[in-house]
Amino acid sequence: MKNRKVPKFFIKNNMQKSNITGVYFENIISRDDLSVICYDLTGQRDFLYEFVDNEYEDEFLSKSYNKGRLGILRYFDKVFYISFSDISNKGRNSALQSVPTAFNLFFTNKYKNKELYFYFLPNSINNTTNYHIFMYRLMASIGFSFLNIPDKLKGYIKPFSSIDDLILSRKENSNKNSGNNATYIVKNGNNSYDIYGKTYGANKYDTSLICYAICSIAQKHDSITLFEYNEQDLSELPESSLNVLRIMGNINIINIDDELELRELRKNNSIRSPRFNARLLDRFGEKKCILCCCEISEIIQGAHLWPVSEIKNRKDLSLEQKVYYATDGENGLWMCQNHHKLFDSNIIIISENGKINYKDNIERNYKDFLDNITTNFELPSFIVTHKFQEYIKLRNELITQNL
Repeated sequence: MKNRKVPKFFIKNNMQKSNITGVYFENIISRDDLSVICYDLTGQRDFLYEFVDNEYEDEFLSKSYNKGRLGILRYFDKVFYISFSDISNKGRNSALQSVPTAFNLFFTNKYKNKELYFYFLPNSINNTTNYHIFMYRLMASIGFSFLNIPDKLKGYIKPFSSIDDLILSRKENSNKNSGNNATYIVKNGNNSYDIYGKTYGANKYDTSLICYAICSIAQKHDSITLFEYNEQDLSELPESSLNVLRIMGNINIINIDDELELRELRKNNSIRSPRFNARLLDRFGEKKCILCCCEISEIIQGAHLWPVSEIKNRKDLSLEQKVYYATDGENGLWMCQNHHKLFDSNIIIISENGKINYKDNIERNYKDFLDNITTNFELPSFIVTHKFQEYIKLRNELITQNL
């Protein structure tokens, strides 16, 4: 790379929809912005800048529109990648959708003397929500430094110290905004984690950034699996994101779909659980026992209403139907290990109207114990759907037959 004694910015002028909106990068980034950035990063007040077109390319910019809302600043042998905040107000996700792309471009470039920054444009809108703070912390965890941090954010943007720290923050953020459920991180036990990440729409940006952060802070003894989960057309993360995760190298990636379940059923007469768990996460959110409100993720399990063993043995069902019923989110509930075992043993019975009962003639001391560990004796109405009732009916018919 040619050394530059005077700092120079190279910025692709076209954004993805500039030809439709008529808004280009030169319309949203002022010379004052560039001056602030240049002085903060190089200590120099004099600089050059060039807004280049789609056809321009060099070792840092390819032929394309401005992916990642990036500016490249070169000074001597050093290269600064600067990702700019969004000034639109199109929703909570829009402001940071460009960040994973900016990181992909930075991370995969083999040039050694480079640094990665994020710049808050002065007219950015609503960038201090709990969601944004969580995302900024993810960015800090993967190596972003922040320029001109707004006063409201000072002291809040710090890297996560561990995967457990990230999970706790994610859970708190989700509790404050029930819409923040594109990606779930589940702890299975000591140093074992599953990520259920959706891959379509804006969700893929959340999933990518969370995975990057987890890979960056993971310890050697951590076991991490990403289950790519989709219910629409896009079945996996963009190839650029997958490439970064492969290079990071400490995460196992599994795409869960009906074909995976069908292969397992044909080969091993087994129905895997990732898709079922993903649909329970979609339906109920973070793991929490429906009967006692326990939230210790390591001991919360997906309990089937109509048992998988019975579904597999039904000769009147096709393989596709078996997979459908076994992985349907309405055929399950989150339960702690205690309640799951009690439910599978038919000591605890759920009626079609969602009432929680015990088996007939249960001993008094057993009933006292169950009363002590059970806090919910009626399921919330949103759970008791027509499909739910059908599954419970099938289960309870089996119990009657076996008496």
